[in-house]
Amino acid sequence: MAAEEILDAAILQLRAKSLETFGIIKDLSKQDAHEGHADKIANAALRLAQLEGGLMTLQQYQSVLLEYAKTPIVEEELPEEEPPEDHVITPEQSPTLRRSLEK
Repeated sequence: MAAEEILDAAILQLRAKSLETFGIIKDLSKQDAHEGHADKIANAALRLAQLEGGLMTLQQYQSVLLEYAKTPIVEEELPEEEPPEDHVITPEQSPTLRRSLEK
């Protein structure tokens, strides 16, 4: 799927969720007041603000993201690791090895 289609889908998804949340707030505002009613409206309003913020941000950066998506991916080549040098311990270097060989 092309980058433009993915970004458009994300924008439409945020827009749909924003409209749904706004509808919930409208329905809640019609209901008679009861315990926790204000909390439900406040939580829905916070969710709406978050969705709208995400929508505006994505719309604002859409052109930049599309340009970025067009640039080819350059993989950095990692330098080859040199195998560790073989280090041989001789009996002259290790008294413990020397004693074990003498037995």
